[in-house]
Formats: sequence, C-alpha cells, structure tokens
Amino acid sequence: MKKLLLGILLLFSVSAFAKEFTEVIEAPDKTADQLYSSARGWFAETFKSADDVLQMDDPVSGKLIGKGFSKVPIKAAGMIVEIKMQYTIKIFVKDGRFKYDISNIRVGELATSTLEEYELACSPEGAKKALIDAGMKNPGKKIIEKTANNNKMNYPKFEEAIKNIVADLKIAMKGAEDDW
Repeated sequence: MKKLLLGILLLFSVSAFAKEFTEVIEAPDKTADQLYSSARGWFAETFKSADDVLQMDDPVSGKLIGKGFSKVPIKAAGMIVEIKMQYTIKIFVKDGRFKYDISNIRVGELATSTLEEYELACSPEGAKKALIDAGMKNPGKKIIEKTANNNKMNYPKFEEAIKNIVADLKIAMKGAEDDW
C-alpha cells in the first residue's frame, strides 16, 4: 500500500512539472523604452508578423507576450523531418534589465505533446505510454526501445532550439541602436 501511494505521489509530482526557460538579463546602458523597442523589433523579425504573434503588447508596463512557433529538424525513420514546436514567450522590460520567460512548450504538428511528455517518452516506460496513447494497442518491446532511443536522440534538439531563440533575443536586446 505504501509503494502504491508513493507511486501515485511521484506520478502527480512528475505530471505537475512544467518545462520553462526564464532569466533576468542586465542591460545597464539601456532604458526600458529602448529595451521595449528592441523586443518589439525582435518579435517582428523573428516571427514574420509581430501582430500575428503578440497576444499582449503593453509599452506602459513594459510587457510583451507572444505565442510563437519554430520548426525543429529531427531524425525519424532514417530521414530528417521538421517538427513544429509552439511556445509562449513573455518579455518584461525595466530600465537596465529585461526578463524573458518561455513556457507552454508543445511539440508535434498538432502541438499535442508537451515538452515534458516528449522528455518522459525518452524512457521505455514513457515510450510505451506514448505509443499506447497514439493508438497502438500492444506495442512490442522492440518498437518501444526504438521509440525511446529515437526520442532520446531527438529531445536535445528541442532544447537547443529554445537556446537558439534565447541567444537571438539576447543579441537583439543588447544590440547597438541604429544611428543611421
């Protein structure tokens, strides 16, 4: 009974865990207005149309919230395919610093899996659950292991894509003003 209770508690603690990337960055030579303008420009350049991506655009409070997506190349069935990754990105600005927060990360063409679920599917147990959830009635050991190994190989590519987004944002936010 104790093992069952421990297992249930562990399951709830894992499923409540949400992958989030956040950081406060110092930009001592920049005003909040300059940082806000840089963030707005970054949204426009990164996501073809900032107006389509931005859900909140408040220059008074220094807050931008957008729902973006990227294509992440992964290896599947011996081929390179691009998988859609959706996320919410929030940028907050103040004089001399800004904060980004990337959360609600979902992967797949229909954005049905969270990044946490994808990470869990890197283990044989998680891969079996994912295969069953995808409609496979009784996946064999071989397909479970192959799925787990593929997920394990591809999972870092999603984190790398997030890190590239962050690096691009940092460059845009700290970049020099265009003094044409």
